[in-house]
Amino acid sequence: MPAPKSIRRTAIQYGAVFSLVYFTLIFFSHAYVIKQLSDESRKQHLSKELENFQAIIEAESPTTDDLRNMIHQFEMLLGHAIIIETAGGSVLTGNNFDLSQMQGVVDKPEGFIHIAQGANTLFGLRRTFTATGKLASITVLETEGALSERPLKAHLTLLGASAVLLAILLALIGTTTHLTLKPISRIKEDLRRLQSGKQSRLNPHVPEEFRPLIRQLNDLLELSNRRLDRHRRLNSDLSHLVKTSISANLAILSDIDTLPPSREDVVFMASNLRELDKSLKYRMSKADISGRQMGRTCMPVKITASVITVMEKIFPDTVFRLHTNLPENFSWPMERQDLSELLGNLLENGGKWCQTTVDVTIARTSSGLSIEVADDGPGISPEAAATVMNRGTRLDETVAGFGLGLSIVSEIVEDNLGQMNMGTSKNGGASIVILLPLPD
Repeated sequence: MPAPKSIRRTAIQYGAVFSLVYFTLIFFSHAYVIKQLSDESRKQHLSKELENFQAIIEAESPTTDDLRNMIHQFEMLLGHAIIIETAGGSVLTGNNFDLSQMQGVVDKPEGFIHIAQGANTLFGLRRTFTATGKLASITVLETEGALSERPLKAHLTLLGASAVLLAILLALIGTTTHLTLKPISRIKEDLRRLQSGKQSRLNPHVPEEFRPLIRQLNDLLELSNRRLDRHRRLNSDLSHLVKTSISANLAILSDIDTLPPSREDVVFMASNLRELDKSLKYRMSKADISGRQMGRTCMPVKITASVITVMEKIFPDTVFRLHTNLPENFSWPMERQDLSELLGNLLENGGKWCQTTVDVTIARTSSGLSIEVADDGPGISPEAAATVMNRGTRLDETVAGFGLGLSIVSEIVEDNLGQMNMGTSKNGGASIVILLPLPD
């Protein structure tokens, strides 16, 4: 597939083509209108001239010589050809008509007529009437060449004016294209500043057509920054944990006077390594959080059913119930691993602290997806809930009794631009509601 052309160049090219097509249509439509108006004007003044000539003849009843003189005077005055046919069959005409075309005029019916005369076409009006008690006809003809000069001048004037208008139109198209695409130049400048580290986000104040793109790019930048910050914190934590654990164990193993280690030292080292292993697993699970990604979907109902199956084996005495009106194949734009980790931690937390039952409710709302996990345990106090909900909660800052899972859940929700609310369930236990918004 060939690379797309420049938008500016493409817009100007299409603008030029459409302008030429428009110019051509205007030119030919103008020619048609001028011809129609010209024909109508000629019909009117020919009718007027013929009526005047007819009125004079009927009023004066001239002789044949008088008619010839009248024809000559009218032709000199108007520049037209006049043909009179008397009832006796005589045909009178002046010098403006080729007599070889006479038969073509005589044979024409009454009304407006066209007669070919050399390179010109004669346009005229033929009418019959009664003069001095005798039937006769009169025809007034004018050459189309004489009148065609005026439409030609009008065409040339239109052509010149249209050329000027076309140039102005192309200039306007170029200016409009430049102004329309100016925001793209600002976006390019923002990207350059972003690459150079002078700014951390793209300016959201762009035309409406670019807002979804800029919003998604900013979301990706924010997600990337959160991941980078998380990995930096994790690396720092891991370095500290490993160094502390190794230092403690080395201190015991390096003391030659106490070798071999006592039972208490062995128990301490084993406990130290178990805590290190637990902390490493926790921090590695946080490192695996993907966050919102375009093009990734999962099936919340199906994943929840799978997680419940696992939890029923871990907590055989607990009843896990799923409530939803959504079909099993309902999909949602979220990384599958994130949702599975989120549900696993919530259900594990509910299984640990419930008395008998954990209810999971999944619903589609106008703003996104709602997931509620409620149990019938002792519940969560507002003070504990506020502490757990703090962003950046570390391992040693997690509220006792709620394990490490809710901190992971909080980070997953944050990375997916959602909300996490804690409260009391209808059974008096804890209720944790996750709201995941629709992507823009």
